[in-house]
Amino acid sequence: MKGLSLQLKFILMTFIAIVLVMSSVGYLAVEREKSILYADMEKQGRVLGETLAIPIINDLIYERLGLVEEGGLLDNYILEIFGRKDSDLVYIAILNEEGRVVSHNEITEYGKIYEDMVTRNALAAEATIVQRAAPEEHAALDFGVPLSIGKKRWGTLKFAISLEKVEHEVVATVKKIVLFTLFLLLLGLTMIVLLSRRFLKPITELANTMERAGVESLALKVPVTGHDEIALLGERFNRMMERIAQANEELRKTHEKLVQSEKLASIGILASGVAHEINNPLGGLFNCLQMLRQKGDDPEFRKRYLDLVREGLDRIENTVNKLLWMSRKTEHAPVEVNIRNSVDSVYTFVEYKLKKEKVVFANQVPEELSLSIDVHDFQQLLLNLFINAIHAMKGGGTLSVTGLRQNGEVVVMVSDTGCGIAPEHVSRIFDPFFTTKPTGEGTGLGLWLTYEIVKNYHGEISVESEVGKGSTFKAIFPVKASV
Repeated sequence: MKGLSLQLKFILMTFIAIVLVMSSVGYLAVEREKSILYADMEKQGRVLGETLAIPIINDLIYERLGLVEEGGLLDNYILEIFGRKDSDLVYIAILNEEGRVVSHNEITEYGKIYEDMVTRNALAAEATIVQRAAPEEHAALDFGVPLSIGKKRWGTLKFAISLEKVEHEVVATVKKIVLFTLFLLLLGLTMIVLLSRRFLKPITELANTMERAGVESLALKVPVTGHDEIALLGERFNRMMERIAQANEELRKTHEKLVQSEKLASIGILASGVAHEINNPLGGLFNCLQMLRQKGDDPEFRKRYLDLVREGLDRIENTVNKLLWMSRKTEHAPVEVNIRNSVDSVYTFVEYKLKKEKVVFANQVPEELSLSIDVHDFQQLLLNLFINAIHAMKGGGTLSVTGLRQNGEVVVMVSDTGCGIAPEHVSRIFDPFFTTKPTGEGTGLGLWLTYEIVKNYHGEISVESEVGKGSTFKAIFPVKASV
């Protein structure tokens, strides 16, 4: 029954059960009817035999005494009995003590000696005996009635009553039972279908809702009617879905907090570079103000230094805007992003840090390579990988970014020549809160966040690393990446 629905299985199993029960009941009813009919037929035969025995014994005595002509009276009596339309006799015969026929409804049987088992049983019986016989056309009950007075036995009356009428009645009964069974089966099937819809439909709806819940929405609910166990199951499922939705919402908020905290942590790591980006223009501004105080009366001089002040302020504003843009919460809005330009943009955040650590940077991404992704997500991904690489190259090295398109996918690789990752740590490198850095230098969320970003766009990220030689992180995105 694999592949069948629960409703169809219920209907099929119940229908089979009803068929088996009705067949058993029908069989027992037919057997009971047959037993009653056979018993009634046997009773009629016994009454007939005992009724016929008395005049036949008298005729045999009269013949022995010579009071009547031998055979004549018995033959007429036998033929008269056999000729009755309601008798259903197959044959009727009178046998002497040796089993020889002294009278029979068929004249050709006269004088024959019967030696079959049925006859021998009848001759040996001291009371009326009933046996089943199987003539050519129909089954029959064979009766053997001893013709005796006291201990004197004059012979045996032997006759058979056809069971043809009984068989016809049994067949008629079977037909009635079959028709009645078919009617009950049809009625039962209708009730089964209706009941299955009543009791199994809520279960089917629950199963369908459970299947859709993980794909469509956790807000789906099962309609609940009644107060039975199925309704209770539906209510509990709805409450479970509410709890799951609430848990997912809390998890989403926690995830957002973690992502935001990691963004802020990344900016904190770049604080020295940010301070440098702001401090340099500030120094220039102070110099310009000093010079303006001394020679501010000269219009041309004043104009030139005011332009320098504006340029410095623009640099500071640009740096602050970048920080605010990186740190703010945003909704995912995938757009077509030029990868090379994004790499250059993120480089400006880590430029001071790279130069301080004596790390050479190389952007080797082709000009035309692009990817459909949220700008913030992609730059956060790059920033996390850059910071991870800088931490791995304390004594200087090379940080390079390459990209290519292959097999309908966009591949971005960030490589460094740092200390590498120990083999036992490679499998855990993307786990949340896993870090090998000293306390205070890392949250353990950077690479986990990178992994989450790539997974959100149905991509894959992996790392190849060798201790002492460096690491390469490879992020693979479908061409049409979307959340």
